[in-house]
Amino acid sequence: MKYIILCCMIILGGFVFFQYGLNSDTAFSSTSQSPDELPSPLMVCGDTETDDPEFSQSLMPPPHEPIENIHAGTIRPGDTASRILSPWLSSAQIHGIALATKEVFDLRKIRAGRDYRVITTDNSFARLEYSIDNSHFLAVDLDEEGFHASVHSMAYDIYPATVHGVIETTLSDAMKSSEDITLAIRLNNLFGWEIDFSRDLRKGDTFSVLVERRYHNDEFQGYGNIIAAKIINRGRVHDAYRFEYEDGHADFFNSQGQNIKRFFLKSPVPFGRITSGFTLSRYHPILKEYRPHYGVDYAAPTGTPIYAAGSGTVIQATQNAGSGRFVRIRHGNGYETAYLHMSRFARGMRAGKKVDQGEVIGYIGQSGLATGPHVCFRMTHNGTPVDPTKVDSPRAKELPEDRKQDFAALVANLQPQLTIHYAQADAGDPGPQAENKSPM
Repeated sequence: MKYIILCCMIILGGFVFFQYGLNSDTAFSSTSQSPDELPSPLMVCGDTETDDPEFSQSLMPPPHEPIENIHAGTIRPGDTASRILSPWLSSAQIHGIALATKEVFDLRKIRAGRDYRVITTDNSFARLEYSIDNSHFLAVDLDEEGFHASVHSMAYDIYPATVHGVIETTLSDAMKSSEDITLAIRLNNLFGWEIDFSRDLRKGDTFSVLVERRYHNDEFQGYGNIIAAKIINRGRVHDAYRFEYEDGHADFFNSQGQNIKRFFLKSPVPFGRITSGFTLSRYHPILKEYRPHYGVDYAAPTGTPIYAAGSGTVIQATQNAGSGRFVRIRHGNGYETAYLHMSRFARGMRAGKKVDQGEVIGYIGQSGLATGPHVCFRMTHNGTPVDPTKVDSPRAKELPEDRKQDFAALVANLQPQLTIHYAQADAGDPGPQAENKSPM
């Protein structure tokens, strides 16, 4: 039996030899070949093309693209930079950021309600953005050399819009249903030389204002320039058009070309309510006796800003038992104004300080002899008390003669955008409405 198996193996081996060995031109052939006749070696590196699908470039894995993520949030009460950045940075790195930002912004001063963004690359810190205010943001970048901090102006998309409405009670009430209250304050400041918004407005008065709306990342970020505005108060038209000079400075003029800015504001408190007027005999609620009241009392909630009625120099920022905390300002032409019963002074308020008209000098309170939060606004001319509500202060500089034609063209273009909405208001459209225009 073993001989039979051995013979079979010999026969099988011979078959394999004759089938493959004799037909092989590479492993067993003794015939020589020229180099040109030799088969080309297989190349699979570099850009050499090959038909072998195993080496197809289309099947090679793509190069790694860094993955960028944006982690956005809003500062909450009690938040710190360390807590916000701790998911991506160590304590030592956070200290490095604090050192890098020290010259441009103190990270200890981040405020609740402000927005921030942390940008990461492959889950590693790359950039921090913090909204300092509505006009500026802090940026901190990380590269091979470390952290780099800078403060930038906010880039906004600007959309002009016309806001109009009918006054039922106050301008602020008419605005707040659809607009930010700051627009009402801006209008008060704009027309504060001609209208006392605490006592002059009447039900049925109308307003219209063409203003720039500012957006950042599709979120409303407040108002830019007021372009034009009009208020009809008890049938009298008050209008204002922003006119820009070649140097970039701008003033507001009415449609007759008169500067609407005057020497004094009508009132130092936006939307304050007059509770006591200028009189030579008033019963004092605390002293219980009749005595002159050489001022006008404007009541408002504690903390309401008080504005300088005119530009000048602070000659007193102090307090006493009767007037409480008060500021006295010397203006030109023999005028002085005083603001009594403040809760606190504005930062840096002191004797000798120069203040501009409309600058915040303090805040409503009831210090001294006062029964409620208010400011007693007083004015003297050459040392004699005068009623500030009856002073007819002169206007600021007029429109230059050589620019009147340009201004007339501006008014002709903007006036219809204000006037058309009064027809809608007269037709029974009392609420404030805004018509957006194309982006600027």
